[in-house]
Amino acid sequence: MPARKRPGKKQPATSRPTPKRKQTRGKRKRRQKRSVYPVVAATCFGVVFLLGFFTFWFRSDNGDADRGTIVAADQLNPLAKVDFEKEITPFFQKYCLDCHSADFQEGDFSFDRYADGDSIKRDREIWTKVQQLVRLGAMPPADSDQPSKDESQKIIDWIDYQLFFVDCSVPHDPGRVTARRLNRTEFNNTVRDLLNVDFSPADDFPSDDVGYGFDNIGDVLSVPPLLIEKYLTAAEQIAEKAIITQHPKYISKRAFGKELKEEGAVSSRGDGSKAIVSRGRVYHQFNLPESGTYRLIIEASADQAGDELAKMELKLNERVLKVQEIQGHREENLVQLEFEGSAGKQTLSAAFINDFFNPKAEKQKDRNLMVRSLRVEGPLGIPDSVRESNSLLKVYPENGVSVSHAAQSNFREFLPRAFRRPVTEAEITQYVSFVEMASERGASFAESMRIGLQAILVSPHFLFRVEESRQQVGEMEQLDDFALATRMSYFIWSSLPDEELFQLAKENRLHEPQVLKEQTERMLADPKSEALVKNFSGQWLGLRKLTTNEVSPDTALFPDFNEKLRLDMWKETELYFGSIVHENRSLYDLLDGRYSFLNERLAKLYGIENIKGEDFRRVEFKNSQRLGVLTHASILTLTSYPDRTSPVKRGQWVLENFLNDAPPNPPPTVPGIEETQSANPNLSFREQLEIHRKDPGCAACHVTMDEIGFGLENFDAIGRWRTQDGKFEVNASGTLPTGESFNGPEEMIAVLRSRKTQFGRCVAEKMLTYALGRGLEYYDRCAIDKIMIDLDSDDRFSVLVTGIIQSAPFQLRRNNK
Repeated sequence: MPARKRPGKKQPATSRPTPKRKQTRGKRKRRQKRSVYPVVAATCFGVVFLLGFFTFWFRSDNGDADRGTIVAADQLNPLAKVDFEKEITPFFQKYCLDCHSADFQEGDFSFDRYADGDSIKRDREIWTKVQQLVRLGAMPPADSDQPSKDESQKIIDWIDYQLFFVDCSVPHDPGRVTARRLNRTEFNNTVRDLLNVDFSPADDFPSDDVGYGFDNIGDVLSVPPLLIEKYLTAAEQIAEKAIITQHPKYISKRAFGKELKEEGAVSSRGDGSKAIVSRGRVYHQFNLPESGTYRLIIEASADQAGDELAKMELKLNERVLKVQEIQGHREENLVQLEFEGSAGKQTLSAAFINDFFNPKAEKQKDRNLMVRSLRVEGPLGIPDSVRESNSLLKVYPENGVSVSHAAQSNFREFLPRAFRRPVTEAEITQYVSFVEMASERGASFAESMRIGLQAILVSPHFLFRVEESRQQVGEMEQLDDFALATRMSYFIWSSLPDEELFQLAKENRLHEPQVLKEQTERMLADPKSEALVKNFSGQWLGLRKLTTNEVSPDTALFPDFNEKLRLDMWKETELYFGSIVHENRSLYDLLDGRYSFLNERLAKLYGIENIKGEDFRRVEFKNSQRLGVLTHASILTLTSYPDRTSPVKRGQWVLENFLNDAPPNPPPTVPGIEETQSANPNLSFREQLEIHRKDPGCAACHVTMDEIGFGLENFDAIGRWRTQDGKFEVNASGTLPTGESFNGPEEMIAVLRSRKTQFGRCVAEKMLTYALGRGLEYYDRCAIDKIMIDLDSDDRFSVLVTGIIQSAPFQLRRNNK
């Protein structure tokens, strides 16, 4: 099987021997060598240190991390006995040393560096490129002597064996995953499921880096300073939403002097207050949302006179709540009292009840009462139903229960879920101390629990996925059941494990094969598995690019295209992939399933009648050229240019995403097709492209890539069916180097279906990458082989997912100690 370029990695300049040569042998100019290869504030320093520590300490040591690839076991030729000096070196001397020797190292690459088969393993990535270029016929260059087919195949097979052979019958390296932080999607989902809040704080985080095609790869999920600031802000916002510190129907309404109604000897003052100069009162009607305890707050002052202080009588309707003496002469008094109020409109009043006037007094002759405002707050407290539904408030410091004991009880249940593993008493005590500190400073218990929760949410144990092992097997460690539950849940749900997974982990039963199978099927049936649909398909198929500037059809040429249609395209493919997942259909329906999901806009684009409205519905394709995802408008649009289709981009997309056989990067000196178009304006685009690819540096890759793309030429740049391309009739025929011919998309897809094992292997490799959060290595091929054996007998989607979860790379890790 051909070697494959690992997606998502930038290749160093020396990793691809350059096949392009400008002069005949012996007269080359040497090219210049290219360069080679508030409480929260108190915890901020600790967070920065711990995040940096975790990022450094748990960085993976993958050994050959950037140098592996996957090759099918049944296509490996065990050439262990091949004599390097007698059988391999002569090939290099005859066909390679003219360009790649110690004296002339084109591409800064020389075969003289390698003395035997073992030596090439030091540069596994470079030799993967060598194998690929020989297989494609790009090396030796077209103007050099060419090896026979048998000679080339022998070298290809020998490199396969040296680089990728693994004896799957004995224990082999399961790899090791970097302890990685939660990406934005995982953070949002974890907060949602942990705290039951409808809030997406990570939407404000910096975008996640992508590696190997996915945004959950540990080696690229860095922690920049800006993200740490966002973590702190998010923790505060989440805590406010997760822990209610007051009644859900709490109100705080204030009636100022001008809003107060008068009765008796009352006048308005210039400062906005009401002066009650004799018997009288001010009042206001408040609408209480619910029966309960409320707080009444009155701002008042008095002109004092006589031998007693001014007195204010406070009433709820006709019921006297309190008689309050007002202190000081014209000094502001803030009077507060709690009362039991019934739901509905209630009248609260303040009356002056001890008027006094003595005109003969020398100074303070007249006693008066001034009221600036009445304010009502409540209902006070948190209802029992709310406390009981919130795991962080179930135990309250009342009836002899201390703040410390209540916080411990609440965290003892919550902390294991937040950290996704059992916790120690010392860890619980650490976070209880935050609650105690806030409480000692006057915060309510609910407010104090908010502070404790903030500390938990910025802990590395919450932000990072750190895995523990339960036993060591040789140089390997078997993950404990809690780490296994976490891997499963973030793979399928992009969120933390639920209670059933936790319970099985506690019972140490989750790793049992039958239990794993049952749980996998349960998780796929859960609505949360939509995360796998959105996140995996959106990245594997490139759907996320649809909403970027990379996809911008020219609306002058394609007036049907608009932003709504753009989102419809994405939705169709997402729903289609979701049907494979949720209905547990054959994996190979992705290639040639004859149905899809359309709304009116998309149906009109496809030329399908009698579909009305915005809602998507399943549509069966009977006599249609559309089948599988390759004929979806989403894929056809993102593999086109703004003004035309691109057989090259479409063919490359198929090679990379369906066959995992990405072509090498193009030679840097090859001109673009624009020169060919300018020189041949009267030819069809296909004819122009065929002229362009006659360049020896291009032909080897384009002969496969372009032919596949030609098979989709009946679809224009936004996925509409066509038979004409301008004044030229569309020619959608093609012949692959392996001899298969086709005419049109249906026959081309049939050719791909005949290679379903290669397609299935590609999907398995990409999904294992997504599930593990790391790039695959050559030693992972044993796991892929086993998955493919399972798919040969049952090709349903759940079999693929179960195979991944039961694989060695998913359940084991390398012991680096």
